[in-house]
Amino acid sequence: MSEKRILRVFPKRTSYTPTDDLAFVGPPPMAAFIPPHDEIHVSCTFTWDMVECEDLAFQWEGASRAPVKLGGPAYHSPVEGFTPGLYVKKGIIFTSRGCNNSCPWCGVRQMEGKLRELPICEGNVIQDNNFLQCSRRHKDKVFDMLRSQKGICFRGGLETDLIDDHFVSNITSLRIAELWLACDTDAQLPRFKNACKKLTDAGFNRNQIKCYSLIGHDMEAEEQRNREIYRAGAMPFSQLERDFSRTKTEYSAEWKAFERQWQRPAATVAHMREVETGKDQIMIGEEST
Repeated sequence: MSEKRILRVFPKRTSYTPTDDLAFVGPPPMAAFIPPHDEIHVSCTFTWDMVECEDLAFQWEGASRAPVKLGGPAYHSPVEGFTPGLYVKKGIIFTSRGCNNSCPWCGVRQMEGKLRELPICEGNVIQDNNFLQCSRRHKDKVFDMLRSQKGICFRGGLETDLIDDHFVSNITSLRIAELWLACDTDAQLPRFKNACKKLTDAGFNRNQIKCYSLIGHDMEAEEQRNREIYRAGAMPFSQLERDFSRTKTEYSAEWKAFERQWQRPAATVAHMREVETGKDQIMIGEEST
């Protein structure tokens, strides 16, 4: 029996969007450009895209006789496993789904439930929500798979409390491009700095160590937290906090500019150079008086 041909539709193109012939972004094209298919899946990741995805489902129903299904994380669709290349492009994989934490700003536990390990397939980008909560046996299998990969990224966010000697000793033998941590509150800074020191002592640098940083509440405090993240040896990547409603949370132009400054490495480096230069000038002035 041949595999079902699933045409997937996405509201917008991102770096994760599949690029095969059965992946489409936006409304249907002319009928002549739609390849043969058995089902259409409209995939919605973010709640603020739900209205657009519902409209896309309606449009694709009119363009095809195949059944159209609407789902994805935004709709709390059941997560039964992971098929490489289906809803994210090839090379990006999940070796586990869910998380055992219940952080108030994160919807993973609510959407996917507690952590469960999945069969391991080949890929160089590990997108697990909390890879380090997996069993040592599972992690060792992932490390073995990764030994044949290059440009390896752990992008899902590595829980700083769980970065231990076992993890560090294994990644030092891999061709690592990016290690993503998270530091979303000031209370997390001590644990983050401890984890960052383990990674820098192992030879990883700021070009490899990235850090998600939640912002949108207190710009002055979040400026200081981002500076601490940078000084610890990581590159901050700020994200304005979003709620889980059907409309996208709106922020002022000032907040959007602040986010951009802490999302672009060149802008971040230039900003920190100015910060540190200003600090040095103040210290020199104090010493000379």
